[in-house]
Amino acid sequence: MLLSLMQRYSLKLVFTLTLLLGIQVPNFLQQYEHRLDAHYIEAEQQLQQYQNLADLYFGGSLQALIIKHKNSSENLFQDEAVLIENLMARFNYLQEQKDRLLSPLSSRLYYLLAKLNSPLFIETKNNYQADIVLNKNAITVGLVFALSSTMMLEFLFYFLRLLTNKAFLLRSIKR
Repeated sequence: MLLSLMQRYSLKLVFTLTLLLGIQVPNFLQQYEHRLDAHYIEAEQQLQQYQNLADLYFGGSLQALIIKHKNSSENLFQDEAVLIENLMARFNYLQEQKDRLLSPLSSRLYYLLAKLNSPLFIETKNNYQADIVLNKNAITVGLVFALSSTMMLEFLFYFLRLLTNKAFLLRSIKR
């Protein structure tokens, strides 16, 4: 009786907690995407300043601007060429990340899972603001989390009952 009651309440508790956790996942993803957008816009604005110089002096070729800096006898300009290349690489990387997040929710969640150790993920985690946003994605993910965790716990209880019953039967037979 007591065991059955504990089982029932633990299932309800796990369902509720994982539902709330699951509802947070799309919200976290959205905050990650906003943070990615902010970094992208910042890199784009910085790169635009060099693009303006390339437009003015090199017919729009940013690569020609970089080559001119690299071939300069001034160390300052050679070092600046490295900075421009790094900025271009960062901009292209952020653009690629944004493009990957244009996919369906399941792909975006899988992508996010692969980024657990990335600086942007950690930055988002450290500044995350939990909200209860009840939209289609949040409800879907929340229910999937809650149902799958509750089913796993239910299976665990089932196997524990089987093991307990087998042990009881074995002791009964030995007597």
